[in-house]
Amino acid sequence: MRGRNWLVRRVERRLGPELGGLRHVASSRRVFWKALIPCLVVGFVFGTIAEFVSPIRSTREAGHFSDPTLFITVGILTGLLLWSMTLLGSFRKLLVFDRGAVAKYSQKHTMVVIPWSDIVPGSIKAVTTADGSDPDRRMVARQKVSLGAGGRNALVFQARDTHWVFASDEDPQPLVIAIRECLRDAGMDDAVRATAGALPAVVLTGRTALD
Repeated sequence: MRGRNWLVRRVERRLGPELGGLRHVASSRRVFWKALIPCLVVGFVFGTIAEFVSPIRSTREAGHFSDPTLFITVGILTGLLLWSMTLLGSFRKLLVFDRGAVAKYSQKHTMVVIPWSDIVPGSIKAVTTADGSDPDRRMVARQKVSLGAGGRNALVFQARDTHWVFASDEDPQPLVIAIRECLRDAGMDDAVRATAGALPAVVLTGRTALD
């Protein structure tokens, strides 16, 4: 199964007894390249501060900034380290199990488990935008939680008085079909019929209220 890495397998082993088999893995990626340059600038700022606060090892040495190669290397590495922290939110997955969906599972305290019985079936929709922008930013609700890293398409559904949005550049059709198959196999025929309008994806042209 595509996207089934070691972390997904760990979640599968942990939640398998509760949620059944893993049926589908939807991926969402968004690398923040625009943050790279600012992070490098901050890295050099930190390097400059370190040059002034670090003691000179010997009075015979030229003084601060005496090793420009080291200064540049430290500045770049510091900037890359800061930028790498943005990658923590750049890769997200939505796991579809027999009896529910799982997201934000990298840490046990952030993991979200949503059984199919908690989802309002008629609220399941695939959405997209004509200009390729993130549809998550156009949807407004009193309670909304983003499960994906971002993308031009999104799956949105309501559960526990909250609207959940998984935005991704992937085609949402396989994800919707996987959810419908799980609902059908669980004997939730009314829920399956309620998701008939989930596809094709609705094109958002402006701000859209979900409530």
